[in-house]
Amino acid sequence: MKKSEDKLSIQDHLYRMIVPEEILAHFEIESVEEKEEELLISLVEKGSSLPNKDIDLVLNGYFNPLEITSFPVMGKQCYLRLKRRKWKSKHSDDTKIYSNTYEFTAEGTKATKKFGTFLKDIGL
Repeated sequence: MKKSEDKLSIQDHLYRMIVPEEILAHFEIESVEEKEEELLISLVEKGSSLPNKDIDLVLNGYFNPLEITSFPVMGKQCYLRLKRRKWKSKHSDDTKIYSNTYEFTAEGTKATKKFGTFLKDIGL
């Protein structure tokens, strides 16, 4: 049993019930948008998640966000919008773009691994 009693731990507890922990390990919630039939949680990759610790990197913008589906919340479709960072070397002669890669979705889907497994188990 998990129990949270102070304001910050309650908030964190709720986030972890909605957003998979493996995503929260690398991303921070930037905003939550509630519409009539959907919930959109936008997350941005943490600045501490450097793709290569051996190279002196600087932020070089963001990739287009990736949207994945998670379990419905309160009868609303739940989407997680992930914004990954692009990095480049501090040294001007290196034009390579660096980024992290993640495997947050079930194979062949745009759903979180647990939600994808759930859908597969019920035959959808």
